[in-house]
Amino acid sequence: MIKVLIVDDEPKIREGMRTFIPWEETGYQVVDTASNGFEALDKYHSLKPDLMIIDIRMPGMDGLELIAELRTQGSSSHILILSGYADFEYAKRAMAHQVDGYLLKPVDDDELITYLDNLRNTLKLENQFRQWSKAEPDRNKETLFHALLEPQAEEASIMLRIKHAQDLGLGQEPCEVVLFKFSDITEASPEALDLLRAKLSKQVQLTGVGVFFNIPPYVGILLYKPLQDMESYEMWFRPLVEIFRNVGLDFSAVAGGGVEGPEVATISFNAARELLELSFFSPKNRLMSTSSALPNMELKAFKELSVPGEVQTRLQLAVETGNSMMIEPLVLQISDELDISQMDETGIKESFVLLLSGILARLESVYPSIRLFAAEHSVPVGEIYHSHYLSDLLEHAVSYLQGMASQISSEGRGNEIKQITELIHVRYNENLKLETLSELFNYNTAYLGKMFKNTTGEYFNTYLDKVRIENAKRFLEKGMKVYEVAEKVGYMNADYFNAKFRKYEGVSPSSYRKGV
Repeated sequence: MIKVLIVDDEPKIREGMRTFIPWEETGYQVVDTASNGFEALDKYHSLKPDLMIIDIRMPGMDGLELIAELRTQGSSSHILILSGYADFEYAKRAMAHQVDGYLLKPVDDDELITYLDNLRNTLKLENQFRQWSKAEPDRNKETLFHALLEPQAEEASIMLRIKHAQDLGLGQEPCEVVLFKFSDITEASPEALDLLRAKLSKQVQLTGVGVFFNIPPYVGILLYKPLQDMESYEMWFRPLVEIFRNVGLDFSAVAGGGVEGPEVATISFNAARELLELSFFSPKNRLMSTSSALPNMELKAFKELSVPGEVQTRLQLAVETGNSMMIEPLVLQISDELDISQMDETGIKESFVLLLSGILARLESVYPSIRLFAAEHSVPVGEIYHSHYLSDLLEHAVSYLQGMASQISSEGRGNEIKQITELIHVRYNENLKLETLSELFNYNTAYLGKMFKNTTGEYFNTYLDKVRIENAKRFLEKGMKVYEVAEKVGYMNADYFNAKFRKYEGVSPSSYRKGV
């Protein structure tokens, strides 16, 4: 049985989770509960749970402090966070401590059971990986690789590291470390992983390019010669890719750079490991090297979120007009601009969650069909935060937005001009441009402008100005200041607003307000 410790300061929640979840049916056993972080820490040491379900808000030591302390003490327990607050800041901080999941109260039983099912498979496979070293006949070889490559190897004397290299049958020529990391080992059975390791080892041996090693959670190759260029990899790297594909695993692979000899291979190993932690930005199933790393990988500091306003507006309009074809290129454009701003992985994920939530909120307030869509399809927060690659995240975002666009299209809202006039009345305060709408509707700008004039009797900009002025009159009648009204209806310059108001109403905004 997989041992579970529930940590929550509310007795009803602790006992409710213990009682209403079919733990034993799913292979789990609740070994105890704790009402605060200090109590949980004591029980962790005595019970060594495989899974801890921890509430964020607790008196004394809160959930995040408890998690930080557990990780400081070397705990590898899996952790699921519970919170009554949909606070992205908590999710961001928790991810830094290797948290597996984030659920909001009240807990959805089916969602929790799904998580437990996935974790059960993960624990089995983790155990399988641990058994690899134990079952390996040449266990001494693995021990030597640990001593040669792990970070503490840098502290060992150079003579000792030379001896380790000699014991492994390595010379003193330049070499390089390549590391592999699997994105989701739950997709492969234990038997498949056994076969994977055997095939990798055999393939490396056949090609004679280096020595295969296993230092969980990584497997790697110590190459006899540093790689000169990406083309030189083809003879040995392509067969490895086929092995991964046959097992059904996506992976990241990183070359740590050449070093003078095996006695300093830990430098290449550490460089590869650091770069592998940033593999979120890399293409799936491709080899990266320290020389081909993306520029933004060098900056891990969290930057202030900023999704470009114009692109976001165009994306929202694409959804609103039901133009599914435009959604993917606009999402990719936003991704590119976020990369340029040198945002880290957590920042990218948070930015897209906020982007999707914002578009949903704005459309939900206008279109009844989107309210129905939102009730059945929540923003894919979990999928986004658990995306192993940026490309996977973008697929989730595009799919969700295209779902919204399809929902709006299903309303059968009429022809393009009717849609445009509806948009103007809803989005008059935004930076609406005929050029943008022409692109969304796949029309030449001049042609769409002529269609609009023939249908409404007004040019596009004139129609937009008149809608803005009518709404401005309402705000002025409520006593709002002129500069406030100008900004509220979409004019960033108060003088320009004043001129437009005079043109259509014959008086200034101030005079109009006084005469009301």
